[in-house]
Amino acid sequence: MITTDNLDSINAIKEDDLSKINLLLFESFYIDNIYINDSVVDFKENMIDSFAELLKKMLLQDIEISNDSKLNIINLLDKLNTQKENLEAIKLKTTISDLQQASKRLSKKSQSAFELK
Repeated sequence: MITTDNLDSINAIKEDDLSKINLLLFESFYIDNIYINDSVVDFKENMIDSFAELLKKMLLQDIEISNDSKLNIINLLDKLNTQKENLEAIKLKTTISDLQQASKRLSKKSQSAFELK
């Protein structure tokens, strides 16, 4: 039975545990280009989606979170979205040179379509 005398024992997660969680999250979302493949990208995208969903639910719930903490959560969601975009770019394997070559081909096609015959 939990009494009001033992309120400190209710919080099972301590600050040291939170720093370990932060380190774990960083390692989980970090992209190492040497070991990256499609299955790893899919796994990391799923992790980001799940964690982002958890953060969104935290924001939507009417729990006592300070405005600064809410702002930090929103910033973290933005960083997660950026990380997901990076993963999508890796998945597509699109490089700048590929985009430049495609744009040159497209411009040549569009010019030839408008040439007078």
